[in-house]
Amino acid sequence: MSTASPVLVGAGALPELVMRDATTALAEQCRRHLLCIPIGACPQTVLSETAGGQELLRLSGDAAVLHPSGGTWFEALADWQRPVLMLVRACPDGAIPGNAAAYNALAERLRVSLIGLVQLEGDWDSAQRIRDGLPWCGWIPHPQHPLREAAVIALAQRLLSSATTAGSAPL
Repeated sequence: MSTASPVLVGAGALPELVMRDATTALAEQCRRHLLCIPIGACPQTVLSETAGGQELLRLSGDAAVLHPSGGTWFEALADWQRPVLMLVRACPDGAIPGNAAAYNALAERLRVSLIGLVQLEGDWDSAQRIRDGLPWCGWIPHPQHPLREAAVIALAQRLLSSATTAGSAPL
């Protein structure tokens, strides 16, 4: 099992500002440095260099894109058994795009150590999140939402708990 902290990955290429805002809030709440890694960086090199690190890694771009060095970031994350928290941007009405299910299926197929999915923005509909059958573990609303702070705190606690119980070093 990995001794490194989780990697924050988008379900597809998410807008940079949305991804940065959510991951920065989460890293601050976890009291960890956030290291942004572009998908153009060599996965094997980055994962080797950060194997024992305590910082949170944020992958910027689509983890399923074939890398010039061979394979994808998702495959490398599975090979390195790095725990992954997958971020999904919701539609304004809270609907979840199909890429959430597709990326979850890809993660399962590759045996990625998936902590779960996090909904970014939109309205949170817990009944619908249960019905869609995906492994949701939280929500990060837009910055002005009155429930944002509580949602980020709850997600950070779950992330810290998941990292500890999964055998990785405490964050």
